[in-house]
Amino acid sequence: MVDAPYETAGFPASVEPRVDPPISERFMVIDDHIVLTGHAPRMAMVRAPALVSLPGDLFEHVWSSAEQRPRGWKAPFSLTEQEKTVLRMAAEGVTDEVIGRRLGLTSRTVRRHMANAMERIGAHSRLQAGIGIAKAGIV
Repeated sequence: MVDAPYETAGFPASVEPRVDPPISERFMVIDDHIVLTGHAPRMAMVRAPALVSLPGDLFEHVWSSAEQRPRGWKAPFSLTEQEKTVLRMAAEGVTDEVIGRRLGLTSRTVRRHMANAMERIGAHSRLQAGIGIAKAGIV
């Protein structure tokens, strides 16, 4: 999912980005035989054929129901990469203290990034911020 116009995001004309509520789990399918899932540094490799097919099926389901964005679409606000990272991690349920440790920031700095992002989004709570970034396709 993207939060920039297609042209500046580097997508060729043949790419068709879509937006849907985020899937909380990240996964990568390799050669239809292996799935990597989780978040660094804790990732799992799955090789069981019955389980390897599930992420692809999930992707196909989400892709078919996702909202298409017209060419030239632009998010209604912009966030720094650090703000996006903080919001993504918070949306995954990570606490400010843990976000800070993972990013090498103090929890106060994490809260400042969160407050700045919420102000730009126009959110009055973390829940509203999560909904706003999901609707804008940032996560």
